[in-house]
Amino acid sequence: MKIEYQTTLKGYITVLRASLCLLKNKTLTFAQFGAYIALLTQVDFDRRHKTYGLLLRDDNEIAKALGCDPTTIYCHRKVLIKKGLFVDKDGLTHVPNFFVFELSWTKTLAKIPAEFLKELFVYPQNGIEKLQEVIEKLQEAQPQNTAQSSNLSYKSNVGFSDDNDGIDDEGFERYLAEREKKESEDSI
Repeated sequence: MKIEYQTTLKGYITVLRASLCLLKNKTLTFAQFGAYIALLTQVDFDRRHKTYGLLLRDDNEIAKALGCDPTTIYCHRKVLIKKGLFVDKDGLTHVPNFFVFELSWTKTLAKIPAEFLKELFVYPQNGIEKLQEVIEKLQEAQPQNTAQSSNLSYKSNVGFSDDNDGIDDEGFERYLAEREKKESEDSI
């Protein structure tokens, strides 16, 4: 028995401005980008659900709610799958980098320069692996000083923890705080 999910128009998602690289790099047209955002609003955002990160609504339901033809939704979804922004798994549409649309991640990732973040959007199928590369690039881009004002090294552990299913938030926050402190010291 197939469960039908109603299209929801309540709630919110957060979108990093770095996602605009999908337009700048010509990965998506403006219409496709709009479809991408519209379809993202219909993904299951609750980490407690087994369906987290899945586009649960079918094309007919979304089309009815948005006042368009189901073939429009179908065509856009297929283009987004072909471009790797969505992944079709066993007939379900999965968003591989869905974590970047969560408020907690958006707040953290918004502090990172856009040139480092574009790969999270252009190559979302690599998800966490791309995020690890972003962190490594940030670390390499930082000037290294032998004398530092704290015990925290710029090469600190900002790796992944098994219990968090993602980055060690505390280590990443420490890294960003130290980076901001260093930048303010350099500007004086």
